[in-house]
Amino acid sequence: MTKKKTEEKAQAKELIADKIEEIQDEEVLIEKPQEGLATELGEIKEIEEVIVEEVKKKGAFEKEAWKPKTSLGMMVKNGEVDNIDYALDKRIKILEPEIVEALLPNLTTDLLMIGQSKGKFGGGQKRVFKQTQKKTQEGNKPNFATCAVVGNEDGYIGIGYGKSKETVPAREKAIRQAKLNVIKIRRGCGDWGCGCRDAHTVPFKVKGKAGSVEITLIPAPKGTGLKVEKECQKILKLAGIKDVWSRTEGQTRSKLNLIYACFDALQKLVGFKLMEKSAQTLHIVEGNIVR
Repeated sequence: MTKKKTEEKAQAKELIADKIEEIQDEEVLIEKPQEGLATELGEIKEIEEVIVEEVKKKGAFEKEAWKPKTSLGMMVKNGEVDNIDYALDKRIKILEPEIVEALLPNLTTDLLMIGQSKGKFGGGQKRVFKQTQKKTQEGNKPNFATCAVVGNEDGYIGIGYGKSKETVPAREKAIRQAKLNVIKIRRGCGDWGCGCRDAHTVPFKVKGKAGSVEITLIPAPKGTGLKVEKECQKILKLAGIKDVWSRTEGQTRSKLNLIYACFDALQKLVGFKLMEKSAQTLHIVEGNIVR
């Protein structure tokens, strides 16, 4: 019995040794392709980075891939029109947002806080989207609305309003509408106590109105900042105005009317006819052209 046990133990040890050798061989085989896998993983990461860059580029405007549908769009693509003032001065209606993207490539976009989230006693936080609901037999059908502003911080500004059953289409509609509503404004140094000869504020006092809301933009000396409501600050900043005082009247809690009143005031800056002498004394810049 002892001989049999010793033989069985020896056989078991041999089997264990053989299995250990097999496992070691497998580990060697696994370690070798891991080096190749590392290089493959590195290549995959590089490919992913290239894809991400391509996706980012797709978000930008591509003039070559653009197929214009209007005569103004064709003129812009052919290079006959290279300045947006051509359309704004002749009051040609812009029907394609790609025209603005081609002529003003450095536009920045921002969404205005016109909504409010649900909260006790109306204490919800401000939101970009304004939500409304329609009660039907199937249930509540929500709608979302948002207000977008685009500008190049150098005399050009546009505001748009969009609504849809979902948030993303509403945002895209608002941005599209804002690009179609682009206007140019006048800037200057209209404060009597400044005299810096820099276009940093509005050239003269101007008033805008929407609904019951009235807003008055007053020239301010350099370094004052934008002394106006926060959403109007975003509009004036994208328009290129750095210093201004303001006075508001009416139901200013209705944000949309306040925003439209501010935009109306900026539109009226270009509506006044000015003499050359007054334009020089006020150092007026219309759009990005010195008058």
